[in-house]
Amino acid sequence: MNRVLPGSTRLPALFLALVLGLAALTGCKASGATGGEETTIRYQSYAGAVDPLLLADALGKLDGLTLKREGDVTGGPQSLQAVLSNQTDISANAFYGAIAQLASTGAPIKAVIPSYGSNDKSNQKVVVLDDSDIKSAQDLVGKKIAVNTLGANAEAVLDTWFEQEGVDPDDVTLVPLPPLNTPDALQKGQVDAAVVGFLGYEQMKQQFGVRELTDDVKVVGGPYAGGGLAMRDDFIKDNPDTTRELVEGIAAAIDFIETHTKQQVFDVYFPYLKKEGFEDYIPAIQTNFPGTTGLDAHPVIHDEDISRWTKWLQDRGDLDGDLDVSDVYTNEFNPNA
Repeated sequence: MNRVLPGSTRLPALFLALVLGLAALTGCKASGATGGEETTIRYQSYAGAVDPLLLADALGKLDGLTLKREGDVTGGPQSLQAVLSNQTDISANAFYGAIAQLASTGAPIKAVIPSYGSNDKSNQKVVVLDDSDIKSAQDLVGKKIAVNTLGANAEAVLDTWFEQEGVDPDDVTLVPLPPLNTPDALQKGQVDAAVVGFLGYEQMKQQFGVRELTDDVKVVGGPYAGGGLAMRDDFIKDNPDTTRELVEGIAAAIDFIETHTKQQVFDVYFPYLKKEGFEDYIPAIQTNFPGTTGLDAHPVIHDEDISRWTKWLQDRGDLDGDLDVSDVYTNEFNPNA
């Protein structure tokens, strides 16, 4: 598949070598640690989303921990690189396939809790404009498709769909765009199709008219868990109590999202964002949040969440040797397990 940013789907060899060397040499803690376990947690977030880490803090589930924001990301691979290079301590939402690819290289990282999935209420759709001539996967040959990032969930679903429909992925170009910019790019014809979230699809239908070609649940089956939050092995080993509090807090936040209305989530989350100086996040969240993570209220990570993507990774040459899926994740700190 053609990429607008060639080579960005995998960590460059030099970068990965530096990351592995850093992890081996340091086992170092985040800034501010003087003894005992780390209590300052560096993180990155997504604009326009309810972050379960921040919601956990808003719910008072991270007592004694301090969150330190290190900026926003538009995709899981970028967030995983920040964790591995010790810029952050926990990732934002990251595709299980991307975590598995890194783990297969020996990168010291593990998924610790599911954070997003796809079901009938929240899924990824491949869409085109209502008046587009594109009706099928075959019609996308030679076209451009917007995705939030390369090497992640959207690309894996597209590749799987193209294989099912007899389309060579190399005949299609993927264009990474922030989700908030995708509707404008599609409407202006800068891309021919886009992978968008369920709510984004509904809003685009109302604003200028789009049509669904397929969705990820139809392609891979479901409902399914697409990804989770990941941490470095050294941080987990050196900070087991902090890790447990983080994971338990995030689990509580996911449970809260899945058992409360959107407005109830907003009533807790928005005052917190205002207090923390993130008030500018609120309009985008009101527009984009579907009211669910796409998971059940008490998710755990299963082998099949990882193995679902191993063939895709192998076909791309993204697995270095055999992969033991149990090395990709741990449920040790998840109260749902």
